[in-house]
Amino acid sequence: MSLSCLQKIKAWHISRQAMQRAWTEWNYLVLDVETSGLDPKQDHIVSFGWVCIHKGVIELDTARHIVLDSAPIGDNVGIHMITDSDVQQQGKKQESVLRYLRHLLRERVLVMHHAPIELGFLKHAWQSEALAAFSVSWLDTLAIERTKANRSQQPIQDGGFRLGACRERYGLPEYQGHDALTDALATAELLLAQIAYQGRDCRLHDLNQMGGGRVRFL
Repeated sequence: MSLSCLQKIKAWHISRQAMQRAWTEWNYLVLDVETSGLDPKQDHIVSFGWVCIHKGVIELDTARHIVLDSAPIGDNVGIHMITDSDVQQQGKKQESVLRYLRHLLRERVLVMHHAPIELGFLKHAWQSEALAAFSVSWLDTLAIERTKANRSQQPIQDGGFRLGACRERYGLPEYQGHDALTDALATAELLLAQIAYQGRDCRLHDLNQMGGGRVRFL
């Protein structure tokens, strides 16, 4: 067996061991991406919003809302609450934002609500900017909620896995407005509520089994 294969096996075992640690021993970055549509190949990222969780606490001083300078607004202004003026005055280059995000994710688990959408756009953006390959562990609060419902044989109506509907089941308040940062904060609170429901002995492994994985951006 080659040295590289042995190194990969060793890294896999270390990763498996690490995930047995309590969830509070990990740091998290909760991300929401606002887009111009649902197809990463045709649509574009408008803005990023994120906030970090450290030792089980949402760190509000890490909250960021970043608009891209290439954001196509048009008819979406009413949805994203972002104007052409915001783009011109505050817009950042997508490559710079992705590099900064990669730096933050080196020691954090990525958290999203309905991960396939976010991951699809991130992968496409990563490729378009020709950034170096990067791997990260992720959790999906929607998938976690769906697993919980399936395990308890609790029927969920159409739309019941939307962010607001999931929060409502835990008694979390409804947020007014709709932007990437607000949704990132809402998702962070939902994750903490889901973990509290699982109990104090919850591990990252448990959350990953309910709705998580690892992704490589190429």
